[in-house]
Amino acid sequence: MIYEVKKAFFVVLVLALLGACSGDDSTTINIEAPSNNGGGSSGGGDSSGGDSGGDTGGETPATCPEGTTEVSEGLCELPTTISGDMTLSAGVDYLMTGRVTVGNGNGQLETNGDGTLDDGSAVQAATLTIEAGVEVFGETGTFANLLITRGSKIMAMGTADAPIVFSSDDAGYDGSGEWGGLIIHGFAPHNECAVGGSYCDIDSEGESGFAGGYDEDDSSGVLRYVVVAEGGYEFSTGNEINGISLISVGSGTEMDFIQVHGNSDDGIEFYGGTVNLKHGVFTRNNDDSVDWDEGYQGNLQYIIVKQGASKGEAFEMDTEGSSQGFLSKPTLANVTIINDKVADRAAYSLNFKKRSGGFFHNTVVTVADSSETAVDTCINVDGSGSEELVSTALVINNWIQDCGVGAGVHGRLSSANVVFDATTVVEADADLDDILSSQAPEASGLAPLDWDAINGAYPESVADGDYLDSTDYIGAVNPDGSDPWWAGWTISGSL
Repeated sequence: MIYEVKKAFFVVLVLALLGACSGDDSTTINIEAPSNNGGGSSGGGDSSGGDSGGDTGGETPATCPEGTTEVSEGLCELPTTISGDMTLSAGVDYLMTGRVTVGNGNGQLETNGDGTLDDGSAVQAATLTIEAGVEVFGETGTFANLLITRGSKIMAMGTADAPIVFSSDDAGYDGSGEWGGLIIHGFAPHNECAVGGSYCDIDSEGESGFAGGYDEDDSSGVLRYVVVAEGGYEFSTGNEINGISLISVGSGTEMDFIQVHGNSDDGIEFYGGTVNLKHGVFTRNNDDSVDWDEGYQGNLQYIIVKQGASKGEAFEMDTEGSSQGFLSKPTLANVTIINDKVADRAAYSLNFKKRSGGFFHNTVVTVADSSETAVDTCINVDGSGSEELVSTALVINNWIQDCGVGAGVHGRLSSANVVFDATTVVEADADLDDILSSQAPEASGLAPLDWDAINGAYPESVADGDYLDSTDYIGAVNPDGSDPWWAGWTISGSL
C-alpha cells in the first residue's frame, strides 16, 4: 500500500522550536512507503503501526533513542558527534542542525603506520544504523550534513516500501541547496596516496577532514533504498557539499537503490576509491549528476540520469589528484541519460576531462528539447589527456544516442573529432517508454556482456564480473518491461 509522506507536518514541529519560516513552500510529495506508520515516519516494516500521514494512529509515539534530544513529539535532534553504536529507530524523525560526525577517523593518522591518530588515540569503529522508513532532516539554511569517517560505518537499510529519506526540514522536495548532504570516508586507495606508503591522509571535500588508505575492499557500511534531496550547502564559490560525497570508499561498501534529487552541486561524486553502485537515480541536480575523479575505479550498473537544464553535465569525469597517480577508469553498464538542453550552451552527456578513462557499456542517451537554440554533444573528450586514452582506457560499447542534429557519432575535441567505433555507437531514436526502457530495435537482442572477455580485450578494464550482471540489452531498464526497478521508492514526479 501507499501513503503520503507529508513533510509539512514535520515542518510545524521544527518551526515551533526554531522560529523558522517556510512561507509559501507547502508542496506535498508522495514517496511510496508502507501504510503502517506509527509516528512521524514510516514504521520500518512493523505491521502494527497506526494510520498514515503524520499522526500516531492512536498509539503512543516512539521515544527518542538514547543519545538524541527530543525537539518535540516525534522529532529528535542528532548529536554533533557519535562515537559509539547508535540506532535511529523508525516511528520518529530526526533533525540535524549542523554537522553530525560518526567516529573520529577523519583526524590525521600517525606517520608510523600503526593505524592510530596522531594524538595517540585509536580510530573509533562506530556504527550508525538507520531503520527503514526513517526521515532525517537538515535544518534549512545550514550546512547540516552527516559525515561517516573512515573506520566507522553507516547501515542505512531502507526497503522499496519504506525508503530512508534525507532532506531539508521545510515542506516538499522542490528546493535545492537548503542543507548539506551525506559525506562518507573510507580507507580505500586514492591517487594522491603515496605508492607503498604506510598511511594516507587526503584532505577531503566539504571541510570534512582526512580520508584515504590502501584497502580496496574496505567497508563503510550499507546504503540501500536511500533518497537524498535538496542538499548542496555552499561554503564558498566552488566549495559545496555534494548530495553524496564518497572519498576513498571501498568495494566492501554496499550501495543499491539510491536517488539524489535537487542538489545544488553534484548529485554524487566519487573521489578515488573502489565502491560499487547498482540502481542509481539522479534527478534535477544543478551541477553534474555523476562526477568522479582522483582515481575512482568502481563499477556502476543500472543508472538513470535526468539532467535538468542547468550548468552541469550528466557525467563529468576526470582523474586530477596526482598527475602521476593511477587513472580514474570505472566500469558502467546499463545507463539511461535524459539530458535537457540549455539554451545557447553545449550540454554534454559525457564530459571526459583531465586524463580520465572509463568504460561505458549498453548505454542510451536522449535529449529533451527545451530550446531550439540549444546545442548538445553526447560525448565530449577534453584535450588535456583523455583523448589519448580512447580505445584503451576510454571505451564506449553498445551506445545509442539521440542528441539532435549535428551531434554525430563522435566525441568532440575542440574542432576535431575523436573517433569511436561506429559499429557500437549508433544514432537512433531512443524511443523511451513510460518505464524509461528503450524500445529502439538496437536496444534488445544483444549478446550478453562477457566481463572476462571485455577485460581480456581491454587490459585497462577493471570490470568486476562477480558484481556486474551480464545483461543483453541497452539502457538502465529492461525493454521487456519486467523490472521497472525505480518505481515506487523514488520521489514522485522526479522521473
